[in-house]
Amino acid sequence: MLRVIDKQQITTNMLRISLGGEQLSDFAWKPGCYVKLRIPRDAGKKMRTYTARSYHADRQTIDIDFAIHHPAGPATRWALDAEIGDEIELKGPGHLRMDATDGNWHLFSVDMSALPAAISILETLNPDAKGYAFFEITDPKDQQEISIPEGIEVQWLIHPNPYERSTQQLDAIKAITPFYGIPNVFVAGELGTIREIRHYLREEPVYRDAATYVSSYWKIGSNEEEHKQAKRMMRG
Repeated sequence: MLRVIDKQQITTNMLRISLGGEQLSDFAWKPGCYVKLRIPRDAGKKMRTYTARSYHADRQTIDIDFAIHHPAGPATRWALDAEIGDEIELKGPGHLRMDATDGNWHLFSVDMSALPAAISILETLNPDAKGYAFFEITDPKDQQEISIPEGIEVQWLIHPNPYERSTQQLDAIKAITPFYGIPNVFVAGELGTIREIRHYLREEPVYRDAATYVSSYWKIGSNEEEHKQAKRMMRG
């Protein structure tokens, strides 16, 4: 059980909750790692998966960034209503099945649900890293101040209604000039968008030998259990 230590509105649609407790003294944080939260007052008592955006060993705290959407689900409602001192159960961490040091250049493509994971990885890349990062956000005011290698070209793609399908990320990927060598690819977000990007990557020779992490974090019109089922079908 951890306590809410701080609450901060990072951008218009991104809320950061800082959780603390002695149990975090030896938390095995790695960039992009995830935790599971059991949301209080959630009738289903299901665990919800979120990226551990950052970890502060000296303060024994971790930051969880919540992408705010409406209508709000149990986790979003909890984050919006959370007060300093509130408690929540946390399990983890789990680690992504990828190695950001593989390959010669990077391609990141995410929506707001995967933005915390992508940024946490980008912030730890070597200073000479190069590549592209496409961040699809809800509002221009959702752009964040981030500290990443200068060789990573960032594009903020504005998509005001996340519940409508968007091709902006795929269009941006198709328009790039690939660097020489093997790419390291991180793609995550809405299932339908991810499916189309994954199909494109499989068809393009430049990505044939890429170190690739492609994962859906949610699905338009589905709750978490329905999304998990759809995700299993996509893997199949």
